[in-house]
Amino acid sequence: MDPLKRNHEIVGAGLSRNYSVRLRKHRGIEPLLRKIVPIVAAFTIWLLNSEVILAQRPNIVFVLGDDHAWEAVSAYGTYLKDYAKTPAIDSLGEEGMRFDNFVCANSICSPSRASFITGQYSHINGVKGLNGTINDSSPWLSEEFQKAGYETLLVGKWHLQGDIRGFDKHMTVKGQGRYFNPTFNGSEGTWKRTGYSTDIYTDIALEWLEKRDESKPFYLALQFKAPHHDFGHAPRYDSLLANITVPEPPTLYEDTHNSNSKLKRMFMEQTKFHMTRGFNRDQPEGYYDRHINDSEPNHMWDHDPKDDKDKIRVAYQHMMHKYIRCIQGNDDNLKRVLDFLDSENLVDETIVIYTSDQGYWLGQHGMYDKRLIFETSIRMPFLIRYPKLIKPGSVNQSICLNVDLAPTLLDTVGLEKPRTMQGHSFAGMLTGEPEPATWRKSSLYTYWSAGPKHYGIRTNRYTYFKIDEHIELFDRLRDPEQLNDLSSLPEYKFALADLEKKLQNQIQETALTKSHWPSNN
Repeated sequence: MDPLKRNHEIVGAGLSRNYSVRLRKHRGIEPLLRKIVPIVAAFTIWLLNSEVILAQRPNIVFVLGDDHAWEAVSAYGTYLKDYAKTPAIDSLGEEGMRFDNFVCANSICSPSRASFITGQYSHINGVKGLNGTINDSSPWLSEEFQKAGYETLLVGKWHLQGDIRGFDKHMTVKGQGRYFNPTFNGSEGTWKRTGYSTDIYTDIALEWLEKRDESKPFYLALQFKAPHHDFGHAPRYDSLLANITVPEPPTLYEDTHNSNSKLKRMFMEQTKFHMTRGFNRDQPEGYYDRHINDSEPNHMWDHDPKDDKDKIRVAYQHMMHKYIRCIQGNDDNLKRVLDFLDSENLVDETIVIYTSDQGYWLGQHGMYDKRLIFETSIRMPFLIRYPKLIKPGSVNQSICLNVDLAPTLLDTVGLEKPRTMQGHSFAGMLTGEPEPATWRKSSLYTYWSAGPKHYGIRTNRYTYFKIDEHIELFDRLRDPEQLNDLSSLPEYKFALADLEKKLQNQIQETALTKSHWPSNN
């Protein structure tokens, strides 16, 4: 029998018996009792049902990497699968669902984090760039869980300003935080711990889980700093991939400075995020010069560079060895959390997610970092496990966004989405349902931070965007590496018109007013 129905019957029967006895003994107060008892009965039933519903709601563990490229998760089967091995992360897809088309709406740390927690685009929640503050009027996923009776914890990198809402406890680091010996600012004051940040964040999370109120479901947001530049890793990984050459991406040696893409050229001219060259006046060097004096064990490989190409090769290997060692720390610590859930028999009762705040340029186009609308920057890993709902080994190909996470989790646990959340729930697709006919066929992208400001849309085939009045088009079906802007070719005339229409529809649907359009003027 349904537990809620059974609860109704048990409570109702007991109240009926007690009511009959009281009426026989106290006939003088019969009219009053006839009014009061039904109210008490209804309240008792509601209270017990609320407790049953609360007990039935799943726990949620949300683990967030920082700049973790989807190519560096072995479950995605890329050229790095035998080098960036992530068995714990992979297991979420093997036992749940892997998303192959998950992207962010603004590829930089603070805005993406704000979109995850508010279900809103940057121009609505107020966080367009680094260290922003979420608008007071924006909803918070954590607050919705807290109001529903969840016990909540945020630990790790936060990278937002203003008050933290909806967490019973929060233990976060200021700004980027440090890879080693982090200082925490939290609901219980300021303190410092010695060690490697990824390990420490996980230690705190596990300590909290062990002391949790077992009568309540929990929501844990565990947010790592790794593998953010400059890729600090625990000493135990010093020898990982030692003397092993990591495969290179096809576009590592692209002459980006002379690209037919204005966006690429502007990025080269305005930032320092090239392997060897940068034209930023304050810091004109690229990755090679920034790291050539790194101390052991992460110094540049012994080499005698003959030309710029050789410097790019060396810089790439240096970066990838450090980057993969960071990822190993993330994966090992995720395993600690998964092992705890298993030991507590909580696997079936817990939704577990691993994702990143955005993608990352792992040498593609000769670059590192993120920010631009290209695939390496906006596409991110997203793997989710919930045995009660998701068939093991499922794969989702629908266009999903970071703004969809909050509505999806609320829907999955049976809570209503706040009206001002802009994302859409993909909870139905977690059960294996087909993509709804009304599901988005394109996603909006906006970027206001350092480097060229731009905005556009991404479909399953095209990447279309604007830098002020200048437009660019990339056909990922014919040009998967996104080497050439095709907007000037006559054969794309109709595609451009259709994409412009889609862009305007997205602008209208997301309430992106002209005053908020990213502009370089």
